[in-house]
Amino acid sequence: MTVGDLLKELDLEDKYFGILVNGKKADPETKLSPEDEIVILPFIAGGK
Repeated sequence: MTVGDLLKELDLEDKYFGILVNGKKADPETKLSPEDEIVILPFIAGGK
């Protein structure tokens, strides 16, 4: 499974997120293993 596969499975593939795998920035082609720690962060915008 890749990050892209996971996002598709979670129905998040067309959303804007930052993805970290084991603390490192990942892209949709990054391969995942069962022991990986995955963090999905929504991009935040705002201010004046």
